[in-house]
Amino acid sequence: MADYTFKLDELRNRHSKSEIVGSLKRYAEEHKVYTLSCREYDGWKHRLVSTWTIIRIFGSWGKALQAAGLRSQRTKKLQLRDMVDAFKACWKKLDAPPSRKQLEAYLEEHKYPFRWASYYSAYGGHLRLAQMIVDVQQGRIAESTLYRRVKHAPDRGPISPKLRAAVLKRDQCRCVKCGADPKRDKSVRLEVDHIIPASKKGQAAMENLQTLCFECNRGKSNDDD
Repeated sequence: MADYTFKLDELRNRHSKSEIVGSLKRYAEEHKVYTLSCREYDGWKHRLVSTWTIIRIFGSWGKALQAAGLRSQRTKKLQLRDMVDAFKACWKKLDAPPSRKQLEAYLEEHKYPFRWASYYSAYGGHLRLAQMIVDVQQGRIAESTLYRRVKHAPDRGPISPKLRAAVLKRDQCRCVKCGADPKRDKSVRLEVDHIIPASKKGQAAMENLQTLCFECNRGKSNDDD
């Protein structure tokens, strides 16, 4: 008897994580949705357990949704700790600081409720966050700094010819939306566009600029892209 470890886990958790994940997937399939709230699941007559139990088992409602391949719901307040953890996980997976496109793909794959624009809003861009993580690791700043928004003064002046040329070169002189290339189609007109609009304090900086063709730029709303 001395070698036996008594555990109450099975008594506390009548259903396994895989069973709960299956239940969340069934809800999504039945209602044809890609996300759901605690209230919606608790009101479902076929629910497996209460959302309180799910949160206790998974650590948060968002993590349970992610485990089921669903998207965590957006909240008005960005969860900076979750954003930092996601960025670090992406960095570790690639074994290198991710590019904007790599980060966007990772966030989409793992159904996080935030996008690249969220990193821009909180840190002035993902590359600034990367530098901060290294600074924490090397003891130059406190770790708590990662979980505070960075104040950055926006440069809303015109895009200089030099900066415009650098953006076009980075994007290989093609529209990042549809791939339109003036080398193949002389009617294509390229423009350099703010990802976060200047009206929303978007900076005239490399990280916040992209190459779009005239048609894609005119079809873009004033939302973060």
